[in-house]
Amino acid sequence: MGTGSPAEIQETSPPRGRPRVQEVADEVVAGVLATAGPRVGGRDYSTRRIALMTGLSQPVVSRAMRRIRAGSDDTTAVVVPTSGDLWIVGFRVEYPRVTLLFEERDGVGEGDGEAAQDGVRSGERQASERRATSLMAALRVAGVSGWPQSQATFDAGDESLPAGVVRVMWEPGGQSWDGFLGQLSAVLDACVPTVDAIPGDLLAQLSVAVGHGLHGLQWERTRGGTAGGRRTKNDPDFDSNYLSLAEYPPPSNARTEATPRHLQNEISVTEQIAIALRKEIMNAGFRPGDRVTSTRLANHLEIPRSAVRSAMRRLVDDGLLTATGGTFALPLVTGSDIIDLYAARLQVGRVLLRACSGRSRQQMLAPQLALRAVVAAAEHGSASDVDQADLHFQQTLADASGLPQSSRVFHALTLRLRMFISVLQLDYTPAVQRIVGDDRYILNALLSGNVDGALRVWRAKLDNAVRHMVHVSPTTFDPALWERLVGEA
Repeated sequence: MGTGSPAEIQETSPPRGRPRVQEVADEVVAGVLATAGPRVGGRDYSTRRIALMTGLSQPVVSRAMRRIRAGSDDTTAVVVPTSGDLWIVGFRVEYPRVTLLFEERDGVGEGDGEAAQDGVRSGERQASERRATSLMAALRVAGVSGWPQSQATFDAGDESLPAGVVRVMWEPGGQSWDGFLGQLSAVLDACVPTVDAIPGDLLAQLSVAVGHGLHGLQWERTRGGTAGGRRTKNDPDFDSNYLSLAEYPPPSNARTEATPRHLQNEISVTEQIAIALRKEIMNAGFRPGDRVTSTRLANHLEIPRSAVRSAMRRLVDDGLLTATGGTFALPLVTGSDIIDLYAARLQVGRVLLRACSGRSRQQMLAPQLALRAVVAAAEHGSASDVDQADLHFQQTLADASGLPQSSRVFHALTLRLRMFISVLQLDYTPAVQRIVGDDRYILNALLSGNVDGALRVWRAKLDNAVRHMVHVSPTTFDPALWERLVGEA
């Protein structure tokens, strides 16, 4: 007893003091980043904000983020391209295996990676780096490293990969956990420093799945480039993946052959910009007042920047963007704005439903078909699919009313409402079965001449949406304002 040398005692004793403080801080910061979702690259997750959130000092938070991002010093057994033009294309958790796939970004040729990096603004580079740290943090806090040791079965990962594809894989009994993290960190270093490298929908899924060990997570980037959005196999209520032009169905009665073709094209481009902008808001975690660049949207849609700026100016006129000195930004939206729009939509919807009650069954054919789509989405799709089908159903009712002006106003209100809700980063989708039941009742009531019943359910439908938003964000929405604007049911 007591025979060991000081050197031997120091080597075998557990670390004490500040290193232990840093280890605890690493876990705390990792937990914050892992559950942040797409907003991790924004101002709310700067080192200063995280320090205020956790009570840690800012230097300790900065050190923790560097340590989480680095993973470990073990970067062996992985060949990483040096061009810096990778992005993630797959993230699969098939117990007990974790597989991440990366490939060269579409449209980036040899030698273009450095040029692409040179054109990235520092803010986006920082957001991209924080997204990579968030991904590493999710793996760290999900408990994956503690999975029971088993006989490694890497046979499924032994197949040859296409050129430009990099795979990083781990399972108990295979390579070490530190080796896996080190390899992954090295591959992330080779990714293009934009938010597209690690999309917001993946971060949203990770933020939810991390609470149950990432089990069942199956994400993959669809082909076809960024302009078309991304589809995932495992999508809960994150709805930015399902946006398409159908989400904002144009008022068909207001579109006549008398409309000049150049105006039709302009409207179409503007709608596409609005949809792309909403995707960008959800993907990048933008907040009210944040700047939006035309260059990024032009790259996503693969259309000229001049056309994008023209459409963005139209969005400024519609109140969906603000502009100061040629710089576009998201509007400073409040909960009162959302309730204002819901109240206006309630009243316009009443006019449209009254008009629909006098239409023939043949004239109401489109809403009948749209209702089938709502039912199919409820049976086979996600809550986001149902939400989109519901919006389409509502617009077909507006179109069937025979009131082109009111239909156009209703369409504009829907567009603005969805954009503003995205800016506030709200999940407002009510229960799927309630949507189906309400839509079915409204249509059946209109077809049977029961306009009062249709109006009653329409009011209840919007009451429920506002009530849900108040429940989700009670400090943002004032239910008393809603009651003042629309009166008692």
